[in-house]
Amino acid sequence: MAPRIIPIVPAALAARRWQQPHVSGDPDGRVLAALESAVATSLGLPAGRWLRELRLGNQEAWVAVAPGLGRDSVESAGIAFDTLRRLLPDTDIYVGAALA
Repeated sequence: MAPRIIPIVPAALAARRWQQPHVSGDPDGRVLAALESAVATSLGLPAGRWLRELRLGNQEAWVAVAPGLGRDSVESAGIAFDTLRRLLPDTDIYVGAALA
């Protein structure tokens, strides 16, 4: 049996409810689904935990990662960038931390 991992997070972060990410410009949900799957597979984080906003349009993609996740912020941002680069090869991609 694999060991169970229990993440330790600051109380303020744990008390905050996960929120659905704001998505614009992805009418079929294909990009969002790919992002959710990639991060969940690698880090086990649902989108509501790490993703705050996804904007697509005019040959640009912009992702805002939740603040305060520590190493998970960096890893989820990297996974999001790689996933978007693979799905949208001719698109400028911007990934950063959302404002608290």
